[in-house]
Amino acid sequence: MKRLHRTHLKSRDGIIYIENPAINQLGWATHGFLTRQSGVSLPPYDSLNVSLNNGDHLNHVLSNRMRIAKAFGFENDRLILLKQMQLDGIYLLNNPLETEGTLLAYDAILTNLPHQILGIQTADCIPILILDEKKKVIGAVHAGRQGTALEITRKVLRRMKEEWQCSERDFLITLGPSIGPCCYEIDEKVFLKEWEPFSIRKREGKWMVDLATINIAQLKLEGITEEQIYRVDLCTCCNSDLFFSYRGEGQTGRQLSFIGII
Repeated sequence: MKRLHRTHLKSRDGIIYIENPAINQLGWATHGFLTRQSGVSLPPYDSLNVSLNNGDHLNHVLSNRMRIAKAFGFENDRLILLKQMQLDGIYLLNNPLETEGTLLAYDAILTNLPHQILGIQTADCIPILILDEKKKVIGAVHAGRQGTALEITRKVLRRMKEEWQCSERDFLITLGPSIGPCCYEIDEKVFLKEWEPFSIRKREGKWMVDLATINIAQLKLEGITEEQIYRVDLCTCCNSDLFFSYRGEGQTGRQLSFIGII
């Protein structure tokens, strides 16, 4: 597994982001894991908040989205966002959406259509970008605690195999910034027994959980190798200058991670 750190931060028209160089080498996909910096939203949403569902001013959010679209060279109405349900619903985008601003009630979206920008909004959960290097199929996944428990990443890979006959050896997968085991504590009532190898028992009834490593283990069960996986190894809670963190801040914004076929 290859790890991406602060040294991989880049800037495009003032927008700070992290990218996977292996995706850029393909030549047919655009993507980015954005930070909270370089937007217009005011505290506690400062500053590049892309979510309309947390109390931020509408004009600020729309301005932030337009800044992102301009910086990365796509039309603003091409950005498709999900009404993330913390479940395992997967949406297949077989035709361009006709209604601009439609929020789809799913936690993953897949397509082989060009000029469709698949976006995930996060503030601790894991944004996962997936592509098939040969079939030119892409996916964007929102994996929180519940989605991880439902093994959404495994289900996404299976769906891509079913719909487009993708092969596990052709997948390239990148996990974006998320809360780390240093900061993510959960109660025993929602802790799963199979997560023990990836967790530390902090005290009675409390566990520190590494959601990213759990998702990576699930990917490997689908035949994905270490060489196919990249991870932005930055905790959203620890790196509050770069990322929004619900655990760390409570009321806050959401950063965008996206992928599209050029």
